[in-house]
Amino acid sequence: MEAIAYLPSDFDFDDPEPRPLVAAIHGGPMAYDAPGFGFDDCYWTGQGYVVLRVNYRGSTSYGREFSEVIRGEWGPRESDDVISGVEWTVQQGWADNDRLFVTGFSQGGVNTVHVIARTDMFAAAAPEHGIYDFYSLFGTGDLHHWYENDVGVPWEEPDAYRAMPSITEVGEVDTPTLVTAGENDWRCPPTQAKQLYVSLKKRGVPVKLVVYPDEHHNIGAPERTRHRLRTLTDWFERHDPAL
Repeated sequence: MEAIAYLPSDFDFDDPEPRPLVAAIHGGPMAYDAPGFGFDDCYWTGQGYVVLRVNYRGSTSYGREFSEVIRGEWGPRESDDVISGVEWTVQQGWADNDRLFVTGFSQGGVNTVHVIARTDMFAAAAPEHGIYDFYSLFGTGDLHHWYENDVGVPWEEPDAYRAMPSITEVGEVDTPTLVTAGENDWRCPPTQAKQLYVSLKKRGVPVKLVVYPDEHHNIGAPERTRHRLRTLTDWFERHDPAL
């Protein structure tokens, strides 16, 4: 399994000082992270974080078998790969085990909640513009043809539609969670974020919901782009045991 690590400019490979880490999970899942400039990466490394981007199973560029292994069963393989990647950075002495954070946009948001349902290793999480209940999504999002091809239709495959969502695992989540959504998102409607927010709130988990007005499946306006990145970082800092 491959991953890309972005490191602070003063990072010393010969004598690494464990840093806070952001595991940033790419969307798709039919996408992948390649080395390149990313504003989020530069901002966080400038703040002293290590940023880890794992090309989990389901990513493209590694062949069809690698990409399609998650067909009809989203969550377990991807979350295993992200968790393993973070554990590796801790073992190398790059990351502080008490200062780990996880976030992701779109499918990255889907995987973020699967990750925190499987482990309490992260101090805080921020799933962005994700899907958390595929059963209620069908017919409300704009990709129902995709889910029909991948899983089937919910009245014929109810067990599959109930198994894929992370909302069914919310009872296992204790990680402080910031949830974001776009008001006019057709891909991952804001009702998905609201379901996750209410469910975590009912359980007493520290949770915050941010819905960006007039935004679709992105954050396009420059002032909101800045607000998003600052809001994520503030959430991590609020729950950072070292601060």
